[in-house]
Amino acid sequence: MPTTFVLVHGGFGTPAELAPVVPGLEARGHQVVNVDLPCEDPASTLEDYARTVVEAMRDVKQPRFLVTHSAGGGTIPLAAAKVPVDHLIFVTAVVPEPGRSVFEIAGSETQKTITSLTIDHGDGTRSFDLAILAGMAPPDEREATLQYLQQTQRRQGWLAMTQPWPGASIPDVPRSYILCTEDTILPPERQRAFAAALDVTPVEIASDHGVFGTHPDELASILASLAG
Repeated sequence: MPTTFVLVHGGFGTPAELAPVVPGLEARGHQVVNVDLPCEDPASTLEDYARTVVEAMRDVKQPRFLVTHSAGGGTIPLAAAKVPVDHLIFVTAVVPEPGRSVFEIAGSETQKTITSLTIDHGDGTRSFDLAILAGMAPPDEREATLQYLQQTQRRQGWLAMTQPWPGASIPDVPRSYILCTEDTILPPERQRAFAAALDVTPVEIASDHGVFGTHPDELASILASLAG
């Protein structure tokens, strides 16, 4: 049966960051909704993010699979508590806990990495220092990497990342975790802890944090297999 995959980007991200996986899902007969969260608004909260996801699903029939990346793990359980969904898929994403912020639950290593790689704009938003990130790529890939980052990254309202998670629990629906073994943003051992919190065995991909862009067809294949 065709499934609608509702893609929800993470912190600092955009729908463009997740877009490379769309052709692979559509080629396998599925539909895709790629949600644009109001992450640049410093006043937006996780509740606002969840409402945005729910609105994007207004005309989407079941089965609905919510797929998220990175900090988006704080959003999809809130949306799933508001409207029926059939599956939650966390792709190298945080799994939230009541009363703890997304930034806190990510762990100290991720906190240090994010703090060192981002710029505080003094208006309630932060953004990645794209020059530093691009400089970490091999010399012959730095220009292309910078262009990709400019197209897919943006400012992130910090309130949503630091507010206590307002959910009561992860909704009782099927869930999966896709673990990226070469991730330097969210370490693999932290991802394993998140998968354990969901009581699932993670599916592994040999990828860094940007798996939607670096391994789109492999990721699409895994997502489609979860739809049966």
